This record gives sequence, C-alpha cells and structure tokens, in this order.
Amino acid sequence: MTFPVTGYVVFVYNDSIGAHAPQFRCIDEAEQFANGIRATTNLTVSEPIPIVLTDQVKSSLKGVD
Repeated sequence: MTFPVTGYVVFVYNDSIGAHAPQFRCIDEAEQFANGIRATTNLTVSEPIPIVLTDQVKSSLKGVD
C-alpha cells in the first residue's frame, strides 16, 4: 500500500530562537517560502520535505473504537 504525500515541511533554524517547521499544502508554496527566507535572511533553511501519511487512525468522539 502506498500512502499519499499530504503536504511539505520546511525546517528553519536560528541559534537564538531554535527551530521552526512551517507546513505547506504544495511543493510550489514550500519552495517559494524556502527560497524567499534564504534570499532575505541568514537563517539555516532546509529544502522542502514531503510529509507522507504512514498510518490512518480513526476513533469515535467518545474514545471508543
């Protein structure tokens, strides 16, 4: 079974404030954000990383499956 890509994450790091990981719906938005941050700051920025659904859990509102 192949699970779908559900979004993309870009890791941003700064020594003073730590890490931040905004998520995006599509690769284009994630790449535009990453490139924009790289061009305007000195922060460490990752390439967009796909988020893949690996498990699907369903439960009722009362906590009874």
